[in-house]
Amino acid sequence: MFRGLYTATSGMMANNRQQQILTNNLSNANTPGFKEDQTVFRAFPEQLIKAVENSKKGTIVPHNIGTLTTGVYTQEGIPSFLQGPLKETGNQTDIALLDELLPTNPDTQQKGSMVFAVAAEDGEVRYTKNGSFAVDTQGFLTTSDGFSVLGEDLQPIQVGSADFTVQDNGEILLANGAQGDRLWVGYTENPQQFVKEGQNLLRWAGAPEASPQFIDNFDLLDGTPSFMKQGFVEQSNVDLTKTMTDMMTTYRGFESNQKVIQAYDRSMEKAVNEIGRV
Repeated sequence: MFRGLYTATSGMMANNRQQQILTNNLSNANTPGFKEDQTVFRAFPEQLIKAVENSKKGTIVPHNIGTLTTGVYTQEGIPSFLQGPLKETGNQTDIALLDELLPTNPDTQQKGSMVFAVAAEDGEVRYTKNGSFAVDTQGFLTTSDGFSVLGEDLQPIQVGSADFTVQDNGEILLANGAQGDRLWVGYTENPQQFVKEGQNLLRWAGAPEASPQFIDNFDLLDGTPSFMKQGFVEQSNVDLTKTMTDMMTTYRGFESNQKVIQAYDRSMEKAVNEIGRV
């Protein structure tokens, strides 16, 4: 009798987790470079049900009578690395990476992804798709959260002021005409191995040998001389209409499971109060 109660409860928990992920997507719809998380529902392993009875010889003989599904759960959010729309800002410190120009992997039929490298608070290298940069009081290029943007040698880049130009190969031309550092831009064929850490930072969780590699020659990627645009920023790839629709669908699913539990509760109440008198 309680099997359905447990199944409905797991459904409510899965819907609640999905709603949290959708809400986070919606709240970051205007965050530059944000990649929406997609949820995947999975069923718990089925359990084999057996009936045990005594045979005529006195031995115990099990009989398979079917399987029992114990409910579903929501897997962790899986980021979607589809290219977000570009927005022209006119700010020299804004730089967008054009993933849509990357070649398609013939085996997976998916595009890879390019990322900037930044120095996290612990000093470790992290990655980001958010190219909305700024210049701090010491003239270093930083993210909007204050993390240092790294150059080719994985050291902070000093530009002096916001008046600089990024060339096609990522090299920075300073306001006085001097050649500055070169932006570290990495490429990976499997961006699904990134793990979000907050503040638009990504940590590589895959095999070290498959981590994003510095792009030394942009021409080798797809014959396109430049994969970045200065004065533009990549917006979030969250589809507001779809997200709102998914949130309504999730709410209805939560509500349906709730009604199932209420029906079980009424049945148990009836069993205790009425059948118990007989």
